[in-house]
Amino acid sequence: MNEDQPFSEVCPKCGAKFFEGRLYWATGKPGDPKDLAGLVCQNWGDATCINPMRNETGGDTWQKRFEFMNLMSSELDLPHVS
Repeated sequence: MNEDQPFSEVCPKCGAKFFEGRLYWATGKPGDPKDLAGLVCQNWGDATCINPMRNETGGDTWQKRFEFMNLMSSELDLPHVS
C-alpha cells in the first residue's frame, strides 16, 4: 500500500481505515474486519462504527487471546493472565 494514498473511510470511533473495501488497522497494517469486530466493534463500537462486519462473529476476540496466553503460560510455567 502506498502511504501517500488517502483512505476512502476512517472509522471515527476507533481509527480503523478502509481503502477500497479492505481494512487497515489504525497502525496501517492490513487486517480482517471480523477480527476488528471481535476485538473492538462488539465491545466498544457505537452507531458511528463503519465496519461492515461489526455484528458478525468468527473473528479474533479478547477471550480467545486470553485462552491462548493462559495455554502458553501453562506450557512455560508462568503465571496465568486474569
